[in-house]
Amino acid sequence: MKLSQLLSTAKTTHQVIAGDVSCEIENIAIDSRLVKKGDIFFALLGKTQDGSEFISDAINKGAVAVVTSQDHEISGAVFIKTSDVFLLLVDCLKEFYSPLPANIYAITGTNGKTSAAEFTRQILQFLGKKSASIGTLGTRCDADIEAQLQSSSLTTPDIISLYKNLCILKKNGVDDVVLEVSSIGLEQGRIAGLKIDVGAFTNFTQDHLDYHKSMAEYFRCKMILFSKSLPSGSVAVLNSDIPEFEDVRKTCEKKNHRIIDYGFKAKKLRLQKIEPHDLGQKVFFEFVGQNFEFELATSGDFQAFNALCALGNILAKNQISTKLLKEILQKFSKLQPAAGRMQCAAILKNKAQVFIDFAHSPDALTNVLKLARHLGKRVVVLFGCGGDRDATKRPIMGEIACRLADLVIVTDDNPRSENPATIRSEILAACDMKKTIEIDDRKLAIEKAIALLEPCDILILAGKGHEKYQIIGEKKFEFDEEKIVRAAS
Repeated sequence: MKLSQLLSTAKTTHQVIAGDVSCEIENIAIDSRLVKKGDIFFALLGKTQDGSEFISDAINKGAVAVVTSQDHEISGAVFIKTSDVFLLLVDCLKEFYSPLPANIYAITGTNGKTSAAEFTRQILQFLGKKSASIGTLGTRCDADIEAQLQSSSLTTPDIISLYKNLCILKKNGVDDVVLEVSSIGLEQGRIAGLKIDVGAFTNFTQDHLDYHKSMAEYFRCKMILFSKSLPSGSVAVLNSDIPEFEDVRKTCEKKNHRIIDYGFKAKKLRLQKIEPHDLGQKVFFEFVGQNFEFELATSGDFQAFNALCALGNILAKNQISTKLLKEILQKFSKLQPAAGRMQCAAILKNKAQVFIDFAHSPDALTNVLKLARHLGKRVVVLFGCGGDRDATKRPIMGEIACRLADLVIVTDDNPRSENPATIRSEILAACDMKKTIEIDDRKLAIEKAIALLEPCDILILAGKGHEKYQIIGEKKFEFDEEKIVRAAS
């Protein structure tokens, strides 16, 4: 695409200071380390507040155009000046990566985003729609399409990767995409410029305070989805049973969003009862004055809520008759949980079971341990906390583990740059040491935990879930808990 065409549709005021705009643009970049020949480089905020320290590097790597908010002596590339580099970036992304999927569902919340996104994607498939989800597990879609996509370790990918992958999905016939949207991703504008059709909110509990510094700031960032990202008059799917529901509802009403709530207190998708059984659970709910039910092959009230959130997303965007709704609900028993979410990794000869779960926040750990209490005799939990992350939740999680489990093994998660012993000590400060064991090496800790299992015990390996690595210092090591469990079972 020619630079002149790229700039012609931009609404953000800009000025071409020097250079020929007839040049071809191969790609858009915001990280000078990733610039390739033919790219246009947007100098966002950096150490010098305008990204200027990266401009020379970008040009040396082949950038044919540079966008900045400051005056610079630039040679070897087209120089474009604008008062707001980010807004011009969004304008250019929308033009360069056009067209995008027609229907985008965005889900935020502390816990449940991945499961709700996975359920939404699968229900869309039940409807015969080619769909994808983007989030903690990467991009989930047909294998032949996945191979074309750019990978990301972030729940919400950086804005360049996100637009690029959405464009690839569209070219492959995918018109329905479900996004997991983190508070950090919202605050950093990673979904800026996207046409979001449906916004969903699962719940709100403590997490990410290393970044946000306060729960109030964390909540404000979550609300960006409804106050800024979701166009006025769109649909918001909200959990009615959380303490923050009224605040979220008011935010949505100010933007004239139509609300589909779900839960025991809901007016739209009103939960009536949840009946657990050996193979999962049966969920009863009321919608538009009629009673409905569905089976889930997964246990836990939280999964029932995630399934209802997904159903709310579908109802928000698709015209579904009562007959079709009943047909869809009959397929809910086929819904597969997200990888690393109460994933059964092994059943031992003595009928003890080992589950892997991503629970890394106080609320998530509470949920999985309460569920485990109904699955077996004793509950054993093994967990740690990540380094360079919210330290205030460490003693909270230690207390929860000791209160809800019969045996607690405190080990390392991803220590990163922190001293692992310090992290463990902060967890142990709130533990009942009569029922707690400390083992630093996570592999040895898992092997020890499995060896201690008695008949019909439940072991929860919490914190890492789908992750296949461990970060210690600046090194990333292969660490596959499923393989470790299989070898030790």
